[in-house]
Amino acid sequence: MSNKAEELSLNEEKKSSKIQWFLFVIVIPLFFAIAIALVVMTMSGINVFDLAKKYSGDIPIISSIVSNDEDKEEVSDSVFSLKATIEDQKAEIANLQAEIESKQKDLKASQEEIDKLVNEIKALEEKEKEATIKLEELAKVYETMSAKKSAAILSVMANKDSIEILVKLNNETRAAVLEKMEPKKAAELTVLLKAEENKAGINSEG
Repeated sequence: MSNKAEELSLNEEKKSSKIQWFLFVIVIPLFFAIAIALVVMTMSGINVFDLAKKYSGDIPIISSIVSNDEDKEEVSDSVFSLKATIEDQKAEIANLQAEIESKQKDLKASQEEIDKLVNEIKALEEKEKEATIKLEELAKVYETMSAKKSAAILSVMANKDSIEILVKLNNETRAAVLEKMEPKKAAELTVLLKAEENKAGINSEG
Protein backbone atom coordinates (compact mmCIF):
# COMPACT_ATOMS: atom_id res chain seq x y z
CA MET A 1 0.00 0.00 0.00
CA SER A 2 2.82 2.36 0.85
CA ASN A 3 4.42 1.75 -2.55
CA LYS A 4 1.19 2.64 -4.39
CA ALA A 5 0.79 5.77 -2.30
CA GLU A 6 4.31 6.77 -3.10
CA GLU A 7 3.74 6.15 -6.82
CA LEU A 8 0.56 8.28 -6.76
CA SER A 9 2.40 10.99 -4.90
CA LEU A 10 5.24 10.91 -7.46
CA ASN A 11 2.77 11.06 -10.38
CA GLU A 12 0.97 14.04 -8.87
CA GLU A 13 4.28 15.78 -8.30
CA LYS A 14 5.25 15.12 -11.94
CA LYS A 15 1.91 16.50 -13.20
CA SER A 16 2.23 19.50 -10.94
CA SER A 17 5.79 20.12 -12.09
CA LYS A 18 4.69 19.88 -15.76
CA ILE A 19 1.89 22.42 -15.20
CA GLN A 20 4.28 24.72 -13.39
CA TRP A 21 6.81 24.30 -16.18
CA PHE A 22 4.11 25.09 -18.81
CA LEU A 23 3.00 28.19 -16.89
CA PHE A 24 6.46 29.56 -16.21
CA VAL A 25 8.06 28.62 -19.53
CA ILE A 26 5.24 29.23 -22.05
CA VAL A 27 2.10 30.96 -20.69
CA ILE A 28 3.60 33.70 -18.52
CA PRO A 29 6.35 34.66 -21.05
CA LEU A 30 3.69 34.68 -23.82
CA PHE A 31 1.40 37.06 -21.88
CA PHE A 32 4.39 39.19 -20.98
CA ALA A 33 5.44 39.34 -24.65
CA ILE A 34 1.90 40.28 -25.73
CA ALA A 35 1.75 43.01 -23.07
CA ILE A 36 5.07 44.43 -24.25
CA ALA A 37 3.95 44.27 -27.89
CA LEU A 38 0.72 46.13 -27.06
CA VAL A 39 2.64 48.84 -25.23
CA VAL A 40 5.14 49.21 -28.09
CA MET A 41 2.37 49.37 -30.75
CA THR A 42 0.38 51.89 -28.72
CA MET A 43 3.43 54.10 -28.28
CA SER A 44 4.10 53.79 -32.03
CA GLY A 45 0.67 55.25 -32.79
CA ILE A 46 -0.90 51.97 -33.93
CA ASN A 47 -4.58 51.54 -33.01
CA VAL A 48 -4.52 48.10 -31.42
CA PHE A 49 -8.30 47.73 -31.41
CA ASP A 50 -8.63 48.51 -35.14
CA LEU A 51 -5.80 46.11 -35.87
CA ALA A 52 -7.45 43.38 -33.80
CA LYS A 53 -10.75 43.98 -35.61
CA LYS A 54 -9.02 43.81 -38.99
CA TYR A 55 -7.35 40.44 -38.35
CA SER A 56 -10.11 38.95 -36.20
CA GLY A 57 -11.83 37.75 -39.39
CA ASP A 58 -9.06 35.16 -39.77
CA ILE A 59 -9.93 33.69 -36.36
CA PRO A 60 -13.37 31.98 -36.46
CA ILE A 61 -14.35 32.53 -32.81
CA ILE A 62 -13.24 36.19 -32.65
CA SER A 63 -14.71 36.83 -36.09
CA SER A 64 -18.10 35.53 -35.01
CA ILE A 65 -18.04 37.70 -31.87
CA VAL A 66 -17.13 40.83 -33.81
CA SER A 67 -19.67 39.98 -36.50
CA ASN A 68 -22.41 39.49 -33.95
CA ASP A 69 -21.63 42.86 -32.33
CA GLU A 70 -21.73 44.58 -35.72
CA ASP A 71 -25.02 42.84 -36.60
CA LYS A 72 -26.54 44.04 -33.33
CA GLU A 73 -25.41 47.61 -34.03
CA GLU A 74 -26.81 47.45 -37.59
CA VAL A 75 -30.14 46.09 -36.38
CA SER A 76 -30.31 48.76 -33.68
CA ASP A 77 -29.54 51.49 -36.23
CA SER A 78 -32.14 50.06 -38.65
CA VAL A 79 -34.83 49.99 -35.97
CA PHE A 80 -34.07 53.58 -34.98
CA SER A 81 -34.13 54.69 -38.62
CA LEU A 82 -37.44 52.91 -39.28
CA LYS A 83 -39.03 54.47 -36.20
CA ALA A 84 -37.89 57.91 -37.33
CA THR A 85 -39.27 57.27 -40.82
CA ILE A 86 -42.63 56.16 -39.41
CA GLU A 87 -42.88 59.28 -37.26
CA ASP A 88 -42.02 61.48 -40.24
CA GLN A 89 -44.66 59.76 -42.37
CA LYS A 90 -47.27 60.15 -39.64
CA ALA A 91 -46.53 63.86 -39.45
CA GLU A 92 -46.71 64.18 -43.24
CA ILE A 93 -50.05 62.33 -43.34
CA ALA A 94 -51.44 64.64 -40.66
CA ASN A 95 -50.30 67.68 -42.65
CA LEU A 96 -51.87 66.35 -45.83
CA GLN A 97 -55.15 65.60 -44.08
CA ALA A 98 -55.21 69.14 -42.69
CA GLU A 99 -54.49 70.52 -46.16
CA ILE A 100 -57.30 68.43 -47.67
CA GLU A 101 -59.76 69.71 -45.09
CA SER A 102 -58.64 73.28 -45.77
CA LYS A 103 -59.05 72.79 -49.53
CA GLN A 104 -62.51 71.32 -49.06
CA LYS A 105 -63.54 74.39 -47.06
CA ASP A 106 -62.07 76.65 -49.74
CA LEU A 107 -63.93 74.75 -52.45
CA LYS A 108 -67.24 75.14 -50.66
CA ALA A 109 -66.60 78.84 -50.10
CA SER A 110 -65.55 79.33 -53.73
CA GLN A 111 -68.37 77.39 -55.40
CA GLU A 112 -69.98 80.59 -56.71
CA GLU A 113 -66.64 81.73 -58.13
CA ILE A 114 -66.20 78.34 -59.81
CA ASP A 115 -69.67 78.58 -61.38
CA LYS A 116 -68.81 82.05 -62.64
CA LEU A 117 -65.58 80.81 -64.22
CA VAL A 118 -67.43 77.92 -65.88
CA ASN A 119 -69.89 80.37 -67.41
CA GLU A 120 -67.02 82.54 -68.65
CA ILE A 121 -65.38 79.51 -70.25
CA LYS A 122 -68.64 78.62 -72.01
CA ALA A 123 -68.95 82.19 -73.32
CA LEU A 124 -65.35 82.11 -74.63
CA GLU A 125 -65.94 78.76 -76.30
CA GLU A 126 -69.00 80.20 -77.98
CA LYS A 127 -66.99 83.18 -79.24
CA GLU A 128 -64.24 80.86 -80.45
CA LYS A 129 -66.82 78.80 -82.32
CA GLU A 130 -68.20 81.95 -84.00
CA ALA A 131 -64.69 83.11 -84.93
CA THR A 132 -63.93 79.68 -86.42
CA ILE A 133 -67.06 79.87 -88.56
CA LYS A 134 -66.06 83.34 -89.81
CA LEU A 135 -62.55 82.07 -90.62
CA GLU A 136 -63.99 79.19 -92.61
CA GLU A 137 -66.21 81.64 -94.53
CA LEU A 138 -63.18 83.88 -95.15
CA ALA A 139 -61.18 80.89 -96.39
CA LYS A 140 -63.92 80.09 -98.88
CA VAL A 141 -63.58 83.63 -100.24
CA TYR A 142 -59.83 83.06 -100.75
CA GLU A 143 -60.55 79.77 -102.47
CA THR A 144 -62.66 81.61 -105.05
CA MET A 145 -59.83 84.05 -105.72
CA SER A 146 -56.84 83.30 -107.94
CA ALA A 147 -53.80 81.77 -106.25
CA LYS A 148 -51.67 84.72 -107.32
CA LYS A 149 -54.01 87.29 -105.76
CA SER A 150 -54.45 85.27 -102.57
CA ALA A 151 -50.66 84.91 -102.29
CA ALA A 152 -50.17 88.65 -102.70
CA ILE A 153 -52.66 89.44 -99.91
CA LEU A 154 -51.47 86.76 -97.49
CA SER A 155 -47.81 87.72 -98.02
CA VAL A 156 -48.32 91.19 -96.54
CA MET A 157 -50.37 89.95 -93.59
CA ALA A 158 -48.85 88.95 -90.26
CA ASN A 159 -47.77 85.30 -90.26
CA LYS A 160 -50.22 84.50 -87.47
CA ASP A 161 -53.18 85.81 -89.48
CA SER A 162 -51.98 84.18 -92.70
CA ILE A 163 -51.68 80.82 -90.98
CA GLU A 164 -55.22 81.02 -89.61
CA ILE A 165 -56.55 81.37 -93.15
CA LEU A 166 -54.16 78.90 -94.81
CA VAL A 167 -55.13 76.21 -92.29
CA LYS A 168 -58.74 76.49 -93.43
CA LEU A 169 -57.91 76.22 -97.18
CA ASN A 170 -58.06 72.87 -98.91
CA ASN A 171 -54.71 71.25 -99.70
CA GLU A 172 -54.82 72.02 -103.42
CA THR A 173 -55.59 75.74 -102.98
CA ARG A 174 -53.05 76.07 -100.17
CA ALA A 175 -50.29 74.53 -102.30
CA ALA A 176 -51.12 76.84 -105.22
CA VAL A 177 -51.07 79.93 -102.99
CA LEU A 178 -47.73 79.03 -101.38
CA GLU A 179 -46.27 78.38 -104.83
CA LYS A 180 -47.10 81.95 -105.90
CA MET A 181 -45.38 83.48 -102.86
CA GLU A 182 -41.73 84.44 -102.56
CA PRO A 183 -39.68 81.38 -101.52
CA LYS A 184 -38.60 82.88 -98.19
CA LYS A 185 -42.17 83.80 -97.17
CA ALA A 186 -43.50 80.46 -98.39
CA ALA A 187 -40.84 78.63 -96.33
CA GLU A 188 -41.74 80.57 -93.17
CA LEU A 189 -45.45 79.86 -93.57
CA THR A 190 -44.80 76.18 -94.38
CA VAL A 191 -42.89 75.74 -91.10
CA LEU A 192 -45.67 77.47 -89.16
CA LEU A 193 -48.30 75.39 -90.94
CA LYS A 194 -46.48 72.20 -89.97
CA ALA A 195 -46.35 73.30 -86.33
CA GLU A 196 -50.03 74.21 -86.41
CA GLU A 197 -50.96 70.82 -87.89
CA ASN A 198 -48.91 69.02 -85.24
CA LYS A 199 -50.61 71.04 -82.51
CA ALA A 200 -54.02 70.22 -83.95
CA GLY A 201 -53.09 66.54 -84.10
CA ILE A 202 -52.00 66.53 -80.43
CA ASN A 203 -55.17 68.32 -79.37
CA SER A 204 -57.35 65.86 -81.26
CA GLU A 205 -55.54 62.92 -79.65
CA GLY A 206 -55.94 64.49 -76.19
